[in-house]
Amino acid sequence: MKTTSVLTPGTAILAMTLAAHAQAEEPSPYMGGEVKLTEAPNGAVIREEVLSTSAKILYTEPTTEKLGEGVWCIGGLSLANTTVIEAEDGLIVYDTGDTKEEGQHIRAAIEKISDKPIKVIIYSHSHYAMGGGALVDHPDDVLIIGHPKVNETVESSLKGGGSPSAIPEVGPLMTTRAMIQFNNFTPTEGPDAAIVGILEVGKPIAFLPANKTVEDGETLDVLGIKMQFFTKYMSDDYNLTVHVPEKGLVMNNFLWPGTPNIYTLRGGVYRDPLVWRDGLKVIRDLQPEILTNTHTRAIVGKEEVMKRLTGYMDQLTLTYDQTLRGILAGMGPDDLRHAIYIPKHLREIPENAQSYGETSHFPEAIYQYVIGWFDGDVTKLFKIAPKEEAARMVELMGGKDKVIEVAQKALDGKEYAWGAQIIQYAYLLDPENKEVRNLKADLLRQMAYRTTGSISRAFLLTEALTLEGKATYPKLIPPSAETIAESPESFVDYFRVRIDPKKSENTDTVVEFVFTDKGNQAVALHVRRGIAEYISVPDDYLKKADFVLKMDSETWAELYLSAVSLDDAIGSGKVTLKGGKAEMVKIFNMFDQFKPTKNYVVPPIED
Repeated sequence: MKTTSVLTPGTAILAMTLAAHAQAEEPSPYMGGEVKLTEAPNGAVIREEVLSTSAKILYTEPTTEKLGEGVWCIGGLSLANTTVIEAEDGLIVYDTGDTKEEGQHIRAAIEKISDKPIKVIIYSHSHYAMGGGALVDHPDDVLIIGHPKVNETVESSLKGGGSPSAIPEVGPLMTTRAMIQFNNFTPTEGPDAAIVGILEVGKPIAFLPANKTVEDGETLDVLGIKMQFFTKYMSDDYNLTVHVPEKGLVMNNFLWPGTPNIYTLRGGVYRDPLVWRDGLKVIRDLQPEILTNTHTRAIVGKEEVMKRLTGYMDQLTLTYDQTLRGILAGMGPDDLRHAIYIPKHLREIPENAQSYGETSHFPEAIYQYVIGWFDGDVTKLFKIAPKEEAARMVELMGGKDKVIEVAQKALDGKEYAWGAQIIQYAYLLDPENKEVRNLKADLLRQMAYRTTGSISRAFLLTEALTLEGKATYPKLIPPSAETIAESPESFVDYFRVRIDPKKSENTDTVVEFVFTDKGNQAVALHVRRGIAEYISVPDDYLKKADFVLKMDSETWAELYLSAVSLDDAIGSGKVTLKGGKAEMVKIFNMFDQFKPTKNYVVPPIED
C-alpha cells in the first residue's frame, strides 16, 4: 500500500515561509544578537529597553494620579493598582492589595485624596482582594461587590495544597515555581537582582468576602452612580470588569503591562486566548474615555484607549492564529516558538512589550492543549531517558572535556542558548562537577541579562545562583500545618499520590482515618496493589476498614508533612490504632515521605 507524508508540498512551503519570517528577524539575543545592556537603580543588569518600557506601562514608584473628575488611580504600593471613585456620600474602591499591610498603605494614600469614608469595595478578581479589611473600620457597613466565584476562589486558594493549580495535589511544586517566578530566591541588589517586586508569602491578609455578587451585564446604582458589571470572560482569573458611564470609565483586569501571558513558566491552568480576547472586546466596544487596569498604568483619552486596546487584542489574536497556522503547516512545538512574526505597529504598543511573559513560550502551550505532546516526529515515540541520552551524546562528542570546550566556546562567542544546551549533557551526567556547574551558570546568567521577560529572568538567575551555591530553593514547598489541619480529609485524598507501587503491589487493605476534633469525621484510603483509592464515606464503601487510625487534625498534619513517624505517633498516644501496629506502620511506609530540600524562609524585603 502506498503512503504519503502528512507534510504535503503545500504545507511544506508554508512551513518554510514561516521559518523564513523567523530567520528574517534580527539574530536572537541568546545567539549573538546585538543587545544593549544597562544597570537598573538597584544594580540589576538588564536590557536597556526594559527600563524605558517599564516607565510607560507601570507605576514604578508610589503614585496617585487624578484621571478625571472624582476618579483617581493609586499605583506603586502593590503588584496591583487601586482605582478610587468619589461619590456624594463616600468612596468606591476597586482592588485592595494582596496583604493587610498593602491595604494599610493604600488606605493612607486614599486619605490624602478625600476624608470621605470608603463605603464600597469592588474586587477585580481574587488575587488582589486581600487588603480590604485594612481599608475600613466597620466592614459590616461596607458593600463589597465581586464576581460570583470570588469568595470560592479565595477560599480554595487559602485551603489548597499550594499555589493554585489545575490539580491541587501538585500544589507544593507549583508553590516553589511561583516563588522562583516572582524572584523570591534572587538578591534585592546587584547584577542578579530582581527587576520586579517579590511575591510576599506568609504575611497577614485582611480579606473581606463579597457580600454582593453580580451577574454578567447587571446594572446597579452604587452610591448614586450607575455601574454595569461584566463577568463572562477570564484572563488569569474570574474577572469583574466595571463600566461607569457617567465617568467614561472602565476598570478591568484584561489589559496588562506586557503581552497577554497565555502561558506562565510556573505552570497552571490553560489560559484560553480567545476568552481573554473576548474580554478585551467587551471593553473596546464600551469605548471608554478612561481605562484603569489592575496592573498597568491608567490610560486617558478615547483615541489612545482604543489604540492600545485594539493593538493589545490584535497581538493576542495574532499569537493564537499564527500558532494554528504553523500547526496546519506541519510545525511542532520546537519550530513554533521561533515562528511567530509580530508586525512593527503591534510592537510599538507599550503594553505589548515582552516584559512579563514572552511570546516564544506561548505557542508550545497552545500546541499541547490542542494536540498534546506528540508533534508527529515518530523518532520521539520511544526516546531514551535523558541521562542515557546525555551519556551517549557526550561520548559521541568526544567526552566531557570536549563538551566543556564547545560550551565555553559558545559562551565566548555569545551563543548562550547553544552553550546551555550542550553543557546540559555534561551536567546530567555529573551534576556536582564544579567546572560544569559554573559554566552552565555563566551561560544562564548571560541569557537572563538579555531577556526582556521578568519571568524568564527569574528562572534563569535562580538556577544560575543555585548552581554556584549562592542560593537554594526547595523542590517542594509544602502547605502549612494549619492549612492541612483546616481540611484534613482533603489531604488524606492528596496523600494517595505518594503511594509507591513497588512497595504496595501485593497489598490490599482499607485504612480509615477518624478526626476526633472534626466531629469524628471519617475518610479512608483503600491501598490496593499499587494504588490508593480515596473513600469519602467509609461506611458506604464495599470493603470494611482493616485498620482505623483516630487522631486530631494537627496530628494528621504532622504525619502528612513527615514531621513525626506513625510508629512514634502511636507510641505517644497521639494516634489510637485499631489493628496490628507493625503491619499498619509497614503500610504507612509504603507512602513517600515529604522531603523538601530545605525549609523556605522569606528573604528580607528592602525598604
